[in-house]
Amino acid sequence: MLRKTARILVMTFFCCAHLVQADEVTHAVALYGEPKYPANFDHFEYANPNAPKQGELVMAEVGSFDSLHQFINLGSKPRGLFWLYDSLTDRGHDKDEIKTRYGVLAETITIADDNAWVKYTLRKDARFSDGTPVTAEDVAFSVETYQAQGLSNIKSRFQGVKSVDVLSSREVRFNFGKGGSRLQVLNSGNLPVLSKRFWEGKDFTQSSLEVPVGSGPYKITSVVPGRSITYTLRDDYWAKDLPANQGKYNFKTIRVEYFRDRNAAVQALEAGEVNYIAESNLARWKKLYQGKAFTDGKIIKEKIDYDAPSFVTAILFNLREAKFANPKTREALVYAFDFEWLNKRAFGGQYTRAESLFNNSFLASSGDISPKEKAILTPFRQNLPDELFNKTFSWPTTDGSGDNRQNLIKAKALLEGAGWTLEGGKLVDAQNRPFVIRFLVPSADMKPALGAYLQNLKRLGIEGQISVRTGTEFYKQLMQRQFDMTPIQYKVRIPPNTEVQSALLSSFANVATSSNIAGFNDPVIDELVEGLVHAPDYQQTENYGRALDRVLKWNYYFLPLWARNFQLVAHADEIKRPQVNPAYGYEVEFWWDEKSQ
Repeated sequence: MLRKTARILVMTFFCCAHLVQADEVTHAVALYGEPKYPANFDHFEYANPNAPKQGELVMAEVGSFDSLHQFINLGSKPRGLFWLYDSLTDRGHDKDEIKTRYGVLAETITIADDNAWVKYTLRKDARFSDGTPVTAEDVAFSVETYQAQGLSNIKSRFQGVKSVDVLSSREVRFNFGKGGSRLQVLNSGNLPVLSKRFWEGKDFTQSSLEVPVGSGPYKITSVVPGRSITYTLRDDYWAKDLPANQGKYNFKTIRVEYFRDRNAAVQALEAGEVNYIAESNLARWKKLYQGKAFTDGKIIKEKIDYDAPSFVTAILFNLREAKFANPKTREALVYAFDFEWLNKRAFGGQYTRAESLFNNSFLASSGDISPKEKAILTPFRQNLPDELFNKTFSWPTTDGSGDNRQNLIKAKALLEGAGWTLEGGKLVDAQNRPFVIRFLVPSADMKPALGAYLQNLKRLGIEGQISVRTGTEFYKQLMQRQFDMTPIQYKVRIPPNTEVQSALLSSFANVATSSNIAGFNDPVIDELVEGLVHAPDYQQTENYGRALDRVLKWNYYFLPLWARNFQLVAHADEIKRPQVNPAYGYEVEFWWDEKSQ
């Protein structure tokens, strides 16, 4: 990447040349409209500015860790490493703000009138945990490092940055060129700033247990590899008085304890060895979190609803495999899955079926195609199903009784239409190769959900095999694409940005470390994703999102399972949280310990 340190003469010329332009100088960047909070605001409405700074939060996690380097794919990382780092800006979470970022390391943000560049002026008091100042050189070094060696989603976030100019020790400018957009400006602030002094000369591509230096609120004070990590609130945290941090980072220490399985973690909660567990599985929630400690008020169980895009659990097809190339085959496999029976038997009817990867957001399509969506999709009509333009999409359903006969009949017809034939009870392709599906799952908890599905597949002549791999072994096989079908959890960001590019663009299909797990390689999706990410306003974002959603659904690119618009958490009664929840669900950074000595 081209980077240059500007001389005073160049700086003077630059400033003068731009006096005639209506460049925006602000404390925050909003994608749509204006920031909710003015520059002199006191605190976010979902924060308690009077929360005491005391006590210890002890979080239970299942698994292990072997690296403290969070910005590369290698190694298993412990929870909480992001507490070590501050970014140029931090996002707002209010329900009436779709996408806004407020300055943290950045005291002011200057945006070119055409979004060709953004200049950040750093706060003069910003310091790393080793006492050194955070400078523009650190920011430039961070961008260069992420672009060259960072995680794929971080790389994609900064791929639009053409160059970085260090204008002074506290001023740095990101240049986007003529293709700059408001979204690129907003995304550029989401930069965990690295200490150049700490990282220079180290191999950034290798995992490590060396304690890193950051400018964030916490520092690591104890590490037992694979078992526990302790974060301690910095007494010298430079940003503790910022409005964005009022009522935030209230625990003096946060300790994350790792357990071999969920049962052991819940037992530790009951015994008082930990005081916080986040849960994601409803069946486990109903079965494990029971007993005296939960009924006498010692431990509080909370189901916290939120009004934001859902956590969607879906099963992806490995589209690199020829067996899944025909959309009719994928549609047949969707028809063979009986969600209603599973929800009734395993979850007591508490889950809702996911209708979209963009579930519970304004990007999810519904009903008939709108004129604006049709205008976007018409140029690609020859590459899209006719039904997309003249029918309303719906996922197959059942009555939940376990009798899936009609859907299996439909699935059988679709498989025949895709060229599969039944020979001696086995479904085979034109080369007489049997249809075998290898399911890769990260936990044995998924086996009951897939058990009934495998029985339905067997009725169609398809052999299903479940491979349970946990921790790093699961991740390794996932990245090596050693699966036919695998469950994923997806939550769309609003508005979608680099994450949706990494997950859906063809250019990431064969990048081993990318989020394009399924191997999407569809030029129509490529066009729609780019249109979505670079949409200039709310309406166009909605139109492109819904058009993309229709293409994903009508091509049966995924098998939807369930959507979750709530979070489950069990914690000791002395652990408290604000009454107002952020739009995207609770954040433990805003909780506090009320009874600590």
